[in-house]
Amino acid sequence: MKKVALTFDDGPWQATTPHVLEILKKYHIPATFMIWGEHAEKYPELLKEEAKCSLFTLGNHTYHHKDLTKLSIKEGKNEIAKNDEVIEKITGQQPEVIKPPFGSVNVDVLSYLNQPAIIWSLDTKSWDHDDKDKVLENIRQIHDGDIVLMHDFQPADSDAIEPLIKFLLKDGFTPVSLKELVWKDNFYNQQIIYSQDRFIIDDKEA
Repeated sequence: MKKVALTFDDGPWQATTPHVLEILKKYHIPATFMIWGEHAEKYPELLKEEAKCSLFTLGNHTYHHKDLTKLSIKEGKNEIAKNDEVIEKITGQQPEVIKPPFGSVNVDVLSYLNQPAIIWSLDTKSWDHDDKDKVLENIRQIHDGDIVLMHDFQPADSDAIEPLIKFLLKDGFTPVSLKELVWKDNFYNQQIIYSQDRFIIDDKEA
């Protein structure tokens, strides 16, 4: 069985997130939502909907969506902590993973992250082209074990979500949670996770 994990950044967002949630639930597809704190405060009911569905996992995408490598350690810690507080206040849950904005990490950032940093191995690039057809074109490059970067904030990804899922299922892919994809006993000890077969633990890449 070919497994992949879908991740969605920058939500929740009223114009696009509801459709993504509707389609994921329709096809019973697991996903991880990387929450932007300012957006969560603006649309708390959408975050609550994500939190109460067993298909979905919540991740911390910082409060202001700033590049952590360009902040001081204190500022970076505050970005993570403030967003943890927002998510817990709205949902009663703590996020299980962290998605550093722009996938940017360095030694300083890793020194204060207390959860795996989820990056990706396939990007639909909706942020660059805003084109549903290009999203579908990019997803056709998918391989077994990929972590897919999408954005429920972006109309192109929202518009493409149903045909994208149909393509994955028809082509023999099974979307699973991040933990099921990686399936390591020490999942939470890993520093950076790019895909099923590429991750960093104890400063060594596997």
